Amino acid sequence: MVLRLPVVYLVRHGETEWSKTGQHTSTTEVELTSHGITQARDLSRFVFENQCQDFTNPSNIDLILVSPRKRAQQTLGLITLPKKDQIPTFTDPNLAEWNYGDYEGITTHEIHSTKYAFWDIWRDGCPNGETIQQVATRCDHMIAKVMTHQNDHMDNNPSSPGGDVLVVAHSHLLRILACRWLNMPPESGRHFIVDTAGLCVLGYDRSMRTPVIKQWNVTSHLFQRSDE
Repeated sequence: MVLRLPVVYLVRHGETEWSKTGQHTSTTEVELTSHGITQARDLSRFVFENQCQDFTNPSNIDLILVSPRKRAQQTLGLITLPKKDQIPTFTDPNLAEWNYGDYEGITTHEIHSTKYAFWDIWRDGCPNGETIQQVATRCDHMIAKVMTHQNDHMDNNPSSPGGDVLVVAHSHLLRILACRWLNMPPESGRHFIVDTAGLCVLGYDRSMRTPVIKQWNVTSHLFQRSDE
């Protein structure tokens, strides 16, 4: 019998006014727009609550990790899972978005026009904010927590449901986390995009020694909403 290997569901929060305009948002508390609320509800309805698909099996989720930012907390609150109130859920500051420092609240276009014409966050970081290595270190802490949980499950209950983890966080943070999951340099995150309410799935190939990306930036649920 082939054992099912656990997965990690990565969810970016729904749309906010600042994500809509491209303003860098880290520590500022910005709530979901009405469209962002709809996005999160559609993610729940068409993915996690949808029993007519085998893309996800939410009954295997037995750990939830979420950023402390309100937009991530709101998004998690709109996702329905089986026995969600019984799943251990932790708010972890290591899942907060990259601290943009002096560039908080302004767009890349504004930065290029008024501050630094050749600025590249993946190369230059943010003045009075975090370096990319600092964000990567936070991601490494989260990955260690997730892998410890999943290895414990495989060591003790390999044939039982469970072991899957849901992570709700932010664009840059999730892109760097995916790179570190693959043991790639965090700068490679420039090549991964996560849209608002986008879903990514991390997992393993054949054994727990080979972490992989199984799905990336799945957004088809955002185009299926009915008028109900």
